[in-house]
Amino acid sequence: MLLRNNFSKEKIANFLTFLIPITYISGNLLLNLNLLIIIIYIFTVYRQQVFQSKLGLIDKFLLVFFVYLILNGFVNNFFNFNFPEAPEQNIILIKSLFFLRFLLLYFAIRFLISKEIINFKILFLIFGLCSLTVSLDLLIQFYFGKNLLGFEGSGRRLAGLFGDEYIAGSYIQRFFIFSIFFLLIFTKIDKNKILFSIYIFIIILLSLSGVLFSGNRIPLILCLLILGLIFVYQRSLRKLLIVLFILFIGSISYLVSTNNTIFNHYNAFKVRGLQTLDYIANRVITGEAKTPKIINTYIKEFESGVLTWEKNKYFGGGLKSFFWQCGNIDRNEMLKFVTEAGPVNCNSHPHNYYLQIAAELGLVGIILIFFLFLIIIIKTLKIIHFSKYPNTYKMLIVPFFIVFVAEIFPLKTTGSFFTSTNSTFLFIIMAFIVGLLETKNINKKL
Repeated sequence: MLLRNNFSKEKIANFLTFLIPITYISGNLLLNLNLLIIIIYIFTVYRQQVFQSKLGLIDKFLLVFFVYLILNGFVNNFFNFNFPEAPEQNIILIKSLFFLRFLLLYFAIRFLISKEIINFKILFLIFGLCSLTVSLDLLIQFYFGKNLLGFEGSGRRLAGLFGDEYIAGSYIQRFFIFSIFFLLIFTKIDKNKILFSIYIFIIILLSLSGVLFSGNRIPLILCLLILGLIFVYQRSLRKLLIVLFILFIGSISYLVSTNNTIFNHYNAFKVRGLQTLDYIANRVITGEAKTPKIINTYIKEFESGVLTWEKNKYFGGGLKSFFWQCGNIDRNEMLKFVTEAGPVNCNSHPHNYYLQIAAELGLVGIILIFFLFLIIIIKTLKIIHFSKYPNTYKMLIVPFFIVFVAEIFPLKTTGSFFTSTNSTFLFIIMAFIVGLLETKNINKKL
């Protein structure tokens, strides 16, 4: 009976974890509900076992970051948030406390991995299939005007299963790698090189096409970065990846030359991307913002992030304070990037993780998060490149590490760091990496 109960507990824990990419598609309400159920279930069913887990260096560093975040929330909420027009005067404290759910989520998922409860074969399969479904749906929407659910789509951006949210490309970029590594780790198909190559070819081509038609340009660049890292770590795929890269460049060149909508969309991205890189280089070297010839929204958001950070350099303005603190920027400093009349027109975040953390948690916050990410990268690289552990175990870590690197890549525009979709993915990936680093005999259950 005891064995049966333990087996049932493991099945429920796995089921809830497998639901994560599905609830991503369903929206924030179901995603947050699923996360809440995972947290309550793990901490209720496994109780002391979770709290008795041995803490490693990364776990302790993460705890320090969250302790700082809460203390920062208290101080900023009561001493540095003077905006009577805000709908909630305790917004910083409320958001800071509510953000603790991601720390609990991290430890819940990390516990499941350290106790070897997660079924990685099914996890990789579901993560991969969800990504491929979204990709296929976008292709159907592009060619037929409607997707699988009947949602209409047209123009330079498509949302597919996400309805009116244009985040399908980001979703594919985060999850498509797991379908590739499912074939590499959990099947014997690689023994049939022709069939294996066909499957990998279809997965990558379908994924890249989905991201392309979604109109999400940064995820497309990050997909190419992910494939570049796969090229580094998987010798068996190098020839195929070279062929795919050539075909993809040829295909996108054809689409750009024959479709004015796609051409304008990606040409504008190229022009503004180069301007943004020039702006960043000048900002770092000279400390001054170089004015583009045309209004560049990327630069405007980045510059508003820098100027907001400069108002509270060391401790920031507090979680979710960016919009209000940004509104107090000296308008004369933003005249290069905004129209001559009207307000600065701040967004809810500066569209870059690091600028947002700096503006809301200050220099202390950005240093803590930087070292947290650095420790994860160093420890993972040591295991992958310099340890004598089995290759199967190392291959299990690689896809999580690759998407982690893509997620924290600094030179990209992003959504808010502190939203459910972004924080959920980042802290879950961190939990998988740290859990695997501490559970080196996991290959016995593959």
